[in-house]
Amino acid sequence: MLDIATQKSFQERLGAIRTLKKEQLVSGQEKMLLSLKEAGKHSFFEYLGNTYFVKSLNKYEETSDDFKNKKGYFISELTCLCLESGQTLNFEWEFDDELEISMTLERFSFRNLKDEAGEAIDEDDLDQIADDKDMIVINGEKFWYEDDWASIYYRGSKEEKVYMYEFENEGHTKFLTIEEWSGSGKDEYQIYTSSPVDPNTISIISKGDL
Repeated sequence: MLDIATQKSFQERLGAIRTLKKEQLVSGQEKMLLSLKEAGKHSFFEYLGNTYFVKSLNKYEETSDDFKNKKGYFISELTCLCLESGQTLNFEWEFDDELEISMTLERFSFRNLKDEAGEAIDEDDLDQIADDKDMIVINGEKFWYEDDWASIYYRGSKEEKVYMYEFENEGHTKFLTIEEWSGSGKDEYQIYTSSPVDPNTISIISKGDL
């Protein structure tokens, strides 16, 4: 007998599959013209042999450091359910001269982060690390400072302030992002690695709700 978690995962995936209607399928010719930009909420797409269902679609908009002035540059975040594994992960895309896509890999907490000397770091060290353009080490892998910037996160009609600290490994094959969420009385943090995705390796099955 399946355990409760496995049953829930199976039911969630089956429920997602049942939402796919034949008339929503993208034709072979149209697939050649579509990218992840055309994937809306409740869409389906294939990537590296797996099929993903888009559970939600939200956006970040870059702002001035005080969050007051919106700059009109967006990053779209697709929270996706993998129909084969039951895993939920995020794909993000942005367009800056060309389409750039990344996929989340692992999530961490501050106890996983070290500085170059092997000392523990916490949220109080982030601004100094950014100012000095220092590195962060996770499980022996080094990530160099790349950028930091402020944004507004749009979740439906709700807006939240998020400050981003971005790092990259030496081979440019993996990114480290630390998100500082404010507005709920105290700051909360999301720390995760991600990897770049070749846009040509994603095939849209249905466009969902745009």
